Amino acid sequence: MNKLKGWLKPNELTPDPTDYNCIIESFGSAGVDEIIRALADEGMELKPETVRDVVTRYNRKCAEMVFRGINVNTGLVLMRAVVKGAFFDKKWDAKRNKLYVAITQGAGLRAEAANTTVEIMGEHPDPIAIYGIADLSTGKTDGTLTRGFNAELKGSFIKITGDDEACGLYLRNADTGVDTKLEARYIAVNDPSKVMFIVPPAITEGAYELRVVTQYTVGAKPLKQPRSVTLQYMLEIA
Repeated sequence: MNKLKGWLKPNELTPDPTDYNCIIESFGSAGVDEIIRALADEGMELKPETVRDVVTRYNRKCAEMVFRGINVNTGLVLMRAVVKGAFFDKKWDAKRNKLYVAITQGAGLRAEAANTTVEIMGEHPDPIAIYGIADLSTGKTDGTLTRGFNAELKGSFIKITGDDEACGLYLRNADTGVDTKLEARYIAVNDPSKVMFIVPPAITEGAYELRVVTQYTVGAKPLKQPRSVTLQYMLEIA
């Protein structure tokens, strides 16, 4: 049986004082190499480089099939190609129309979810929180963002401030693990409950983890050490 640890935070988006959100405690991130190492620790007999080669080939073939119009079921997720943007002139416009992949959980993830419990640890003592994000060019709040356009992050204590070099808004590529720290010129609004920023036009399309690191707190003096908060779901930037 899997077990997750969850913290409760008041839902500031509703007036109901009894409405809480559950924030799952994060224990870091894992990519292909970390997963392969975990398999090796379990006694996997295959060589790690062999497994990585198979996984790389498998992922490439899944991507190829999706973009040939095939609905791909990996067992963990279901994937299908979707077109974004309007067709006012009945022609494909690369500036307005984009392809992305709609992903829903498959039987494997549903089975693990049924085999998982959540231990509620109580109300989270740290006031910093992210409630959600919106793509202001489309109005969507489903985690999809558009390069070169504004996005709005809502939360509490998320104003990005402090002398520590770590302070900033980060987008971590889920495939490469590389962080992109947004330059100050991309942040248009920087308030305790709202941060509005431009998604960098040159950032690579794909899945990203969003993280805010700040020394902001109530009062004149900033925190001695930065604290961070991570959006609870992955973003899809196109």
